[in-house]
Amino acid sequence: STAYLDFVYIDGSTFKIADSAYYPLMVNYKVEPLMVGEEVVISPARYYETSIEYEANTKEQILHQVETHMQIMKEMGFNSIRVCMDVVSKNEEGYYYYSTTPVYLKQYCDKIIQAIDELLQMAKVQGLRIMLLIKPPLDDELMDFSENILKHFANNPTLFCYDFMNEPLYFDPLKERTKADALEVVSKWKDAMDRLAPHQLMTIGFSEPIEVFEWDPSILPVDFVQFHTYHPLRVPNEIWWYSHYVGKPWMIGETSFSVDNDSVDYEMQTYFMKEVFQYALNCGAAGFGWWEFQDAYDVHFEAQYSGLLNHKGTTYTTDSL
Repeated sequence: STAYLDFVYIDGSTFKIADSAYYPLMVNYKVEPLMVGEEVVISPARYYETSIEYEANTKEQILHQVETHMQIMKEMGFNSIRVCMDVVSKNEEGYYYYSTTPVYLKQYCDKIIQAIDELLQMAKVQGLRIMLLIKPPLDDELMDFSENILKHFANNPTLFCYDFMNEPLYFDPLKERTKADALEVVSKWKDAMDRLAPHQLMTIGFSEPIEVFEWDPSILPVDFVQFHTYHPLRVPNEIWWYSHYVGKPWMIGETSFSVDNDSVDYEMQTYFMKEVFQYALNCGAAGFGWWEFQDAYDVHFEAQYSGLLNHKGTTYTTDSL
C-alpha cells in the first residue's frame, strides 16, 4: 500500500525507506514525562541541567527546549534519535509511574500518548526518525500501557522502531531466566507488534555477548539486534561476535568514550568514535548510535562525560580542535 511507503523496513541486512537505503545515525536522548498543569509534556532529562531542577517550567518552554535539542542533533549529522523513556517506578500499591511529578501510566495514558505525539511531530519537522525505548511490558499493566501506545502510533512512520527492553543482562527483574522463558516473553511482544503495529520494527537493547545464556539474540523474534558496546578493549571483539553469531540485521545502539578534556582529551573521544564507526561498517552494521546527547550532571565519571555536548552546552568540531 502506498500509505506505508514512508515506513522504515528491513531488506536483507539493511534498512530501507521506499527504494532508498536508510542508515540510522542515532543519538540517545533521555526524557521524562512531566505533569504541567493538566497536561503531560515530554521534557529533557533533569540531569542535562542540574540534579535538582529543570531549565524549563511551562509547556511552551519545555517544547521549545526539546525542539532546539532536535535541531542541534540534526545539525550534528544525526538522522534518528533513541528516545529513552523507560525509567518507570512502582508505588506501594503496585501502580507504575514516571517518577518525577509523578505521572501514573494507567491514569494518564492518554495524556502521555498525546505528549509523545507532540514529540514525534517535532521530530518529523526536523526529518528525524524515532526509536522509542519503553519500559519492558513484563506484566499486565505495562502490557496494556504498551499496547495503547502501539495502537495509537501504528500509522506514524516517524516512529520507526520500538525498543522493548534496555540491557536485560542488567535490568531484568528476574535474577535467573531460562532461554525458553525469554523466548516466550519476547514472542508475546512480537505478537502485539504484529497485531497492533505491523509497519514498525521491534528490537531489544542487548548489553554484551554473555547475555546469550538467557536473552539469546539469535533465537528471539526481534526484527533486528541493537547492542551496546563501550569498553575500548572489548568493543572490536563484541562487534565481531554479534556480526558473526546472531544471524540477524544489527546495529550499535549505544557506544561512547567518556572524556572531560582534563584527565582525558576530547580528541580521544573523536578518535574512538571514528574507529568504532569504521569497524562497525566493515563488519556489516546496519546503523550506529551514540550515548548520549549531552553530558550529565552529578553522576559517576563514565556516565557524566559520555555526551556530545558538554554540560555547558558546547561541543567541538574538527575546526575548533
